[in-house]
Amino acid sequence: MPHAQAQPGGEPPAGEASTGKAPTGKAPTGKALTEAISAAMVSLYEEVYGHDRTTASTYINDNVVVCILEDILTSSEQSLIAHGDAGEVIDGRVAFQRAREDEFTAAIERLTHRRVVAFMSANQTSPGIACELFFLAPPLDLS
Repeated sequence: MPHAQAQPGGEPPAGEASTGKAPTGKAPTGKALTEAISAAMVSLYEEVYGHDRTTASTYINDNVVVCILEDILTSSEQSLIAHGDAGEVIDGRVAFQRAREDEFTAAIERLTHRRVVAFMSANQTSPGIACELFFLAPPLDLS
């Protein structure tokens, strides 16, 4: 199962809605693909939350892409959690993923050259970790 970690400042996501079609050209593979996905997810988080300490590890197995993001919480969110408002932080995170679903999906489709058929997201406040999970359509048989 390929795996890679990415720091902030990597390749940004496409920022466009899914077209349902695989991109043209050659998709990265192996470590280059997992690193590109990690960088795209970190970039989306940094764009919204404004801090650059989030890291990501991406794993791909057949038609499943899993991206684990660590150190996701902002100082404000950490303060809310310290005051017993972890539920408010989770609600905000869920709203973020719902609002940005098209951007998450477009980034994965652009990088894998495969259509995303399902996207799920989960968050935890202690420690501050998120999981972005993508299910891909089978690869096109171009032979």
